[in-house]
Amino acid sequence: MQKIKIILAGLFLFMALPLAAQETFIINKDTLQLQREVKGTLSLLWAEEGHEYRYFIQKADRLVELRNLDGNEEYKEQLAEFTQDAKVSTRDVQFLLYSLRHFTNTYNALVDQEYVYNEATDNIQQKIALFTGLSNNIYTENPDNVLAPIVGLEYEFYDPNLAPRHSAFLQLRQSFKQDDYRYSSTQLSINYRFKAFYFDHFDIHVNARVATLYYSEDTFPITNDSGEVIAVKDESGFTFAAPFSFGIGTDIQVTPNSFISFGYNDIVAIVWETNGKFPLDFTVGYKYSL
Repeated sequence: MQKIKIILAGLFLFMALPLAAQETFIINKDTLQLQREVKGTLSLLWAEEGHEYRYFIQKADRLVELRNLDGNEEYKEQLAEFTQDAKVSTRDVQFLLYSLRHFTNTYNALVDQEYVYNEATDNIQQKIALFTGLSNNIYTENPDNVLAPIVGLEYEFYDPNLAPRHSAFLQLRQSFKQDDYRYSSTQLSINYRFKAFYFDHFDIHVNARVATLYYSEDTFPITNDSGEVIAVKDESGFTFAAPFSFGIGTDIQVTPNSFISFGYNDIVAIVWETNGKFPLDFTVGYKYSL
């Protein structure tokens, strides 16, 4: 019982880490939870609201929100006003976290010789997912159109500031044999994902499988002219392919750091040829932000 309590306490602390780094501020009568990105003479803070990022700078007791309404780049004038005591240019500063962070660190180093560059948030965000489902493996011989169980693991990474709609992911996928369908495979693939519709708590995306290395095993019956099975042939081996197959899916947010995902996969492929059956490849999974 004691071990269970320790494990649950550790899990609670792990889940609470993203919240612990936030600070509460009252700005224009609004209470905001802000993440402090850079701490120094000039501090940089941010918050995410509906897949949009808001950025704030703080100097002494003054805290203001950076503005970029309709791309007018007002934030450059605000930065210039806050950094008049140093020769630092705002010309190339972009309204992105990594660029604002670089500018803030550069300014702090100029006005404080003991300043140490600090970067609180990685540019690249990561997610890991476990999934399961059923597939009729239409790119294999499957005369009876049998649905085979599949399980898998997925690792996704993306830049939420520079390209929030785009991500790449690695996927490990296992397809299992059935009594009347003796095909099985282990696949490791490189994939691309585009979030075509991007909402507050869910998205609808398109997946593209770019390259796949897989090991497969299959059993083929050998028949005579009368259609009688006279032998069985086993085949196995590694194959590398660039199928460029496409599917669709959705991620639905259930907690600040976790999602339920649904996928309809391998609907069509540019390189692979189908067995003529209608594609049936559905998965459901649980995804967590690292």
